[in-house]
Amino acid sequence: MIAYLDRFELLDRDGAQVEMTSGDFRLLAIFLGSPKRMLSRDRIMDLLHGTEWTPFDRTIDNQVARLRKKIERDPTSPSLIKTVRGIGYMFAMDVKQTED
Repeated sequence: MIAYLDRFELLDRDGAQVEMTSGDFRLLAIFLGSPKRMLSRDRIMDLLHGTEWTPFDRTIDNQVARLRKKIERDPTSPSLIKTVRGIGYMFAMDVKQTED
């Protein structure tokens, strides 16, 4: 996959554009900016919206599930965005940045 953060554009492995909402893309950008680092739901919520998160709020979980459907080969067995049980999520792959 190739993500052009400045253009809000994501290309799949075949070079086709992946349809994403601005919220999906902001969440992806957060993960790409912190590869292989655990991000708590609180931290993700702060980075996305700057608002408080409560343990009963499923907003982040729903957004991650929606993003997984768009970027994972098998969203039911994710390899890119891993769940850190009871805490949050982690983007599990290395990220390579290039100049465009």
